[in-house]
Amino acid sequence: MPRLGAHACLWAPEWTRDSAPAMCRAAAEAGLDLIEVPLLRPAEVDPEWSRSLAREHGLALTCSLGLPKDASLPHHPEAAERFLDGALEATARMGSWCLTGVTYGTIGGCTGRPPSEEEYAVLADSLRRVARRAASLGLELGLEPVNRYENHLLNTAGQTAELIDRIGEPNLFIHLDSYHMNIEEKGFAAPLRAHGSRVRYVHLSESDRGVPGTGNVHWRDLFTALGEIGFAGDLVLESFVHLHPDIASALSVWRPVASGSEEVSEKGFAFLRERAREAGITLGG
Repeated sequence: MPRLGAHACLWAPEWTRDSAPAMCRAAAEAGLDLIEVPLLRPAEVDPEWSRSLAREHGLALTCSLGLPKDASLPHHPEAAERFLDGALEATARMGSWCLTGVTYGTIGGCTGRPPSEEEYAVLADSLRRVARRAASLGLELGLEPVNRYENHLLNTAGQTAELIDRIGEPNLFIHLDSYHMNIEEKGFAAPLRAHGSRVRYVHLSESDRGVPGTGNVHWRDLFTALGEIGFAGDLVLESFVHLHPDIASALSVWRPVASGSEEVSEKGFAFLRERAREAGITLGG
């Protein structure tokens, strides 16, 4: 059955020894199954400690990232592969089943031109090697299409499926995000129905990245489609209540999206569980 979780930025801008214990307590109190940990600087995360802490609270961890500017694809493929190798190593040691997110580029990294064949060729070659490295560690690698203002390479599920076909490795999957779908897709159900067998991770994010159920996302359409495809992956509430300044700038988050973590947790999880129940989806936790 699907697991329900939350991105760590619901509670704090970074996953550290100071912030992570409170995050885990809050997630456990909310009855969640997992926390998504952003690996902005993988070398600064203590994987074994993180894994142990999560287990103490009955939680799993997943890992996500966007590539840094100096190790971006397609411009710096060798540096990007080194960065991703380090992130994969940390991910495996943390006990996550996947590394996902904008694993193919930099958040906020746009050239001002449509993506070229040359760019996709570099992506395919580099990510093929990265996917094989992930497989050697028992991991799967997710590709999250994001909106046109955050990256120009992958904006839709269809583009992502085409790149996965080109790469040709079985441990790649599509990671959808309702915030980006609201901008780029023609509805919330169609991409899931078209590519459901490849969608293993979904960010549940409102149209303003605030409290689910208070914006423009068509949640019933989304959950109905999830039920139809028999989705059994991870559903992760992503609300950027707390953001590292670098990420806030890249995402153009200039004002509070909610009054605080408590509002999102109290209202958001209840809303999402009700939409899942209506769609006949049984959530873990």
